[in-house]
Amino acid sequence: MDSLKDLQFTEKGNDIYITPKEGKHTETLVFMHGLGDSAKGWFDVFYAKDSPVLKTTKVVLLTAPTKAVTINFGMKMPSWFDIRDFNINADNFETSIGVKEIEENSKRITAVLDQELKELDENSQRLFIGGFSQGACMALHNGLQYPKTLGGILCFSGFGFPVTKETEENKKTPIFISHGEEDQLLPWKKVGSTYKNVETDVRKITRSIIKDLGHGIDLEVLSAANKFFKTALGTQ
Repeated sequence: MDSLKDLQFTEKGNDIYITPKEGKHTETLVFMHGLGDSAKGWFDVFYAKDSPVLKTTKVVLLTAPTKAVTINFGMKMPSWFDIRDFNINADNFETSIGVKEIEENSKRITAVLDQELKELDENSQRLFIGGFSQGACMALHNGLQYPKTLGGILCFSGFGFPVTKETEENKKTPIFISHGEEDQLLPWKKVGSTYKNVETDVRKITRSIIKDLGHGIDLEVLSAANKFFKTALGTQ
């Protein structure tokens, strides 16, 4: 990003839309935050000179509905799905995670993707989806299930769902995966295996596994994401 003067933003309810100030955007990223956060929590990441996207990119920061979260003693907070147990695996997935909420919020995310696709003149390969933690899970789930080929999927500190049904259109969609080796909330040694279903010979996977990083991102991650974004768009 050359300058913040290149950008402008609008708020729609609890969501934030960042767009180029001059000219029409040429690609779009729909991004979801993590548990207990909001669109505002990621605004500074994308409305910045070292943003992981380009100055021609429209960024849609969505905010999850406020719901009671079991693992947090029933406290209400922005959440894409309920979490009942962090010890999640394929066998206990449907009892550990709010599958119904995943389905409900996926409808909304898909509707946003559909709308943004119209603004890109139906060029789906310039449409990206991404997220952090809970949002990364939703990004991977919705990106792989989308009926048109996306430009890429960005997953920061998340994991894959065993219930995701990948479409033929997104079997080759490139995926960016970042994670901290010191992530205590979602240890990489545990969740890394949940990506095995997307690791195929026909898909390019870009990993940014950072030593000494916990559950979060840093400048190295943002730089790697920017490179992934440019490569997917053919600008690098």
